[in-house]
Amino acid sequence: MKFVGYLAEFDDPHRLVAACDQVRQAGYRQIDAHTPFPVHGIDPALGIRRTRLPFIVLAVGLGALAVGILLQWYANATDDIRPFPGYKFLISGKPTWSLPANIPVAFEITVLFSAFATFFGMWGLNKLPQFSNPLFRIPRFKRATSDRFFLMISADDPIFDATQTRQQLERFGALNVERVDHDQSDAELPRFLKPLAWCLASIAILIPTAVYRSQAMTNEAPRLHFNPDMDWQDKSKPQTVSPALAGAEGSTLFADGRVMRPDVPGTVALGELRLSDPLFRGYEQGTAVEPGATDEEGNPLEPEWVTAFPSDVDDAGDPVLEVNEAMMARGQRQYGIYCAPCHGYAGYGDGLVSRRGLDLTVQGLAAWNQAKSLHDPMVVDQAVGKIFDTISNGRNTMGPYRSQITVEDRWAIVLYVKALQATQERTAAATAPAN
Repeated sequence: MKFVGYLAEFDDPHRLVAACDQVRQAGYRQIDAHTPFPVHGIDPALGIRRTRLPFIVLAVGLGALAVGILLQWYANATDDIRPFPGYKFLISGKPTWSLPANIPVAFEITVLFSAFATFFGMWGLNKLPQFSNPLFRIPRFKRATSDRFFLMISADDPIFDATQTRQQLERFGALNVERVDHDQSDAELPRFLKPLAWCLASIAILIPTAVYRSQAMTNEAPRLHFNPDMDWQDKSKPQTVSPALAGAEGSTLFADGRVMRPDVPGTVALGELRLSDPLFRGYEQGTAVEPGATDEEGNPLEPEWVTAFPSDVDDAGDPVLEVNEAMMARGQRQYGIYCAPCHGYAGYGDGLVSRRGLDLTVQGLAAWNQAKSLHDPMVVDQAVGKIFDTISNGRNTMGPYRSQITVEDRWAIVLYVKALQATQERTAAATAPAN
């Protein structure tokens, strides 16, 4: 049996608060009170100081904030840290690191770790968990939840004396002072718990073992499908073979086995007729050539490219393209979006994507051909129609943009490209006498 301390019983909360204050003034520090409801003024009477939990939460929250921001920077803005480098995201010339974009994740991590600090910090400061309490073995203590108030002085207090402490509690107005002992004869865990714990631990290891095995080894069997109705949905996907009809094995929706219906012969979708070759294709009306056609000497044939911007009008009689400052500004904006990443803002083929590709080529990590300079004499001499065709259908390693950029925007880009070339020509002409 271990002597834990004395438990004093009171029938009035005011007497309990007064006794707590007297015990504290007597020099006792390891004291505690138990009441059936909150009692105002008992905290200062017991000498309970303000909790340190807010400062713990603040420190953990600030640390989590720093970790969240640094982790995102390490994962997305740098690839120089070895042996576990991050992955730098290079997207359309945008900065690899921007604090506002990373605030939401940092905020969530701060909230998460602050909650953990609050929960586990409360446990630690209250010395929890406690799986037993000797007070629960005292019959009188059951009334702590109804109509009695108790004051406990621990035997571990430096000034605790078995005789003097008991006399002081009686003098402070306690109805009853009871000795509290802790019976440690049954402190050992039941024997069946140890083998049960081993069995549960062995079963718990099976799951990560199975996961590791499936990742590290080949498996001839197909993976498990926990949601077959989601894995094999009864639906048709575009540009695929028509699935078998439900309940009719081997049958398809259409005779040709396709999901999508081909265009009706001799028809054009509404708004897709585009009869004007100069406006929609960049060459004079009726001068189209067959793909791959060559002349007698084997040189590829080209249509007759337009040399001026098309003068087509819409249904209301207004010009589709009106060369003015608004069209120039529109071309500059679209050029910055679609062309500048490779060709550069000045058109010398030194955009961010091109420079990155050349750097990787020098390191032997890629094979990159520098983007064409728009000031190359061969490009400068091209007609506006051919530049429009290059934007629409692509050339060499440059892909087509007709599906991404509207016809009007493509012609606006052509206007801006010609303006860039004209600027270079003026610069060269101005510096020629000095040279």
